[in-house]
Amino acid sequence: MRVAILYTTSIICGFCLMALEILASRLVQPVFGSSVDVWAAIISVFILSLSIGYVIGGRLADKTRTNLALGWMILVAGVFFVLMTIYGLRFNEALPEWMQTARYGSLLSSLVLFLPPSLLLGCVSPMLVKLVFVSAERVGRTTGTLYAIGSIGNVFGILVANYVFLPLFPLNPTFIALGAVLMALGLAHVFLPMQTHTTATPAAGATP
Repeated sequence: MRVAILYTTSIICGFCLMALEILASRLVQPVFGSSVDVWAAIISVFILSLSIGYVIGGRLADKTRTNLALGWMILVAGVFFVLMTIYGLRFNEALPEWMQTARYGSLLSSLVLFLPPSLLLGCVSPMLVKLVFVSAERVGRTTGTLYAIGSIGNVFGILVANYVFLPLFPLNPTFIALGAVLMALGLAHVFLPMQTHTTATPAAGATP
């Protein structure tokens, strides 16, 4: 049950992260269009935020022994999803005209709008690895399985966002729905505590 919850967390966070990347283009399109520059900005910001998130999440995982920090990360990410429906388009429209027409304008927009939630979701995987970890002998298998499951969520997030959300649903309700799912998941981790497993001792004869 514990492992199933953690794997489900990985799938949901991966789904919401990639759905956000696809939906991001629609949020910046009214001001910046949908050129290659826009997509380059969005993709660069998501890769940057994941890189930072992996580092922060890894350090937090080393310092915590429960899923409380994980829950708060997911919860705050969900809040950002919801808040983007309020300030996203307004921020872009408030930029000066020279910024709106500059090639790097969409990069600034992407940094402000999408780096915080994607960075928070980037913290999730390293923290899940710590919670799923059972023994040093299986750390490679555990990490590989967890990242593979998260990648499945990524794929479904891209496909569902592109083929279902964008053509069938308005943008703001979609952001709110995704944010609500993340907030519910985050609250579940906050109120249903889990302890990390005790680190396994080195095998006999192993060099410390």
